[in-house]
Amino acid sequence: MTTRKVLPLIICVNILLGLAACHADWEIELTVDGAPARSIKAEEAAFYLDKSEQKTEAVLLDQFLFNQGFRLITDITVTCDDGQTLDYVWDNIAGEAALTMEGQFQIGNDACQPGSIELSPSEAMESIELWITDLAPTIAQSLGLPELPDADGTSQLDTTADQAVLIVLDGTQYDRLMAEIAAGNMPYLATMPEIHKGLTVYPSVTTTSSASLLTGALPEKTKVYGHGFRSTELTTLFDLAVENSLSVHAVEGSSLPFNLRNTEVTLSGDRDQNGYSDDNVFTNALKVIETALPDLLYIHFHEIDDMGHSYGPYSNEYRNAMIRVDGYLEGIVKALPEGTLVVITADHGMHETDDGGNHGALAANDMIIPIIFIEK
Repeated sequence: MTTRKVLPLIICVNILLGLAACHADWEIELTVDGAPARSIKAEEAAFYLDKSEQKTEAVLLDQFLFNQGFRLITDITVTCDDGQTLDYVWDNIAGEAALTMEGQFQIGNDACQPGSIELSPSEAMESIELWITDLAPTIAQSLGLPELPDADGTSQLDTTADQAVLIVLDGTQYDRLMAEIAAGNMPYLATMPEIHKGLTVYPSVTTTSSASLLTGALPEKTKVYGHGFRSTELTTLFDLAVENSLSVHAVEGSSLPFNLRNTEVTLSGDRDQNGYSDDNVFTNALKVIETALPDLLYIHFHEIDDMGHSYGPYSNEYRNAMIRVDGYLEGIVKALPEGTLVVITADHGMHETDDGGNHGALAANDMIIPIIFIEK
């Protein structure tokens, strides 16, 4: 009896020791302006490989840099153990450069064992005014709710609202939006006194950003590490509202990209079969406003992101999706009663690819988002 218990235990221990021996205990120094800043250690790679949806032996460098507090970067220099140096414009390799379990830097045909990585933080960080994690705390405060228990963000307004509306413009790149406004193509948003330059979280995808948007917490707390994670155990803005006897309604597109608990959900879809869902989201949002406006209304427009993926963020299709949404925003705000706080944001941006567009990287076009407050 005792032998049968001990033998499997010995085998398991030996297997674990063998696995551990396969991977070196490495550490890579991160420097800024030649001075040591932070470091990346082997156990971080093991953790994120364990969380990965895909079978891979490497973790994107973006993940390590975000974990170490870096957000926008201009250039990096990788100094290899053999003395060679590899120089890159960061946004050109964001989402591609990776570190293996053994601590080897890889991108394309380049590979080396790095001793250190020199980073040049972007001056664009100086113009960042808000974080996506600030929005749920701001709405909670305006509605007289308690503080979100896990929030890293803070309330950005000293205001009181009878009801609040949170509108997500999926995949809206900040620079493209501002360019279309400047060109006169978005007359409603052109009337906004201020469009804040905000920052989302990494990975810059809807699941991860939605978790941070609704909890005010960073991914290390929400445990939403990418596409395969569609819910969080943390208290969301919706949870907090319902716990305090407020009503919540969410108007979505064709499906729920993230689990929205404690809310009535209206799925819009492309019911008129015109190739778009945003017009149906708009119609359903107006119906909710006119018939049973809740204390907290969440509206998610998807078409900007869809057009960006299919045609790229510099395409006419992407621009036209933004122009359509500009009209929808005007209609929604006009329909709302006085005493409403409207918060408009993107969940992430978009960068151009050879066959359209994508997002998810720790790159400026993916990370920088527009944020707008309207106190009606």
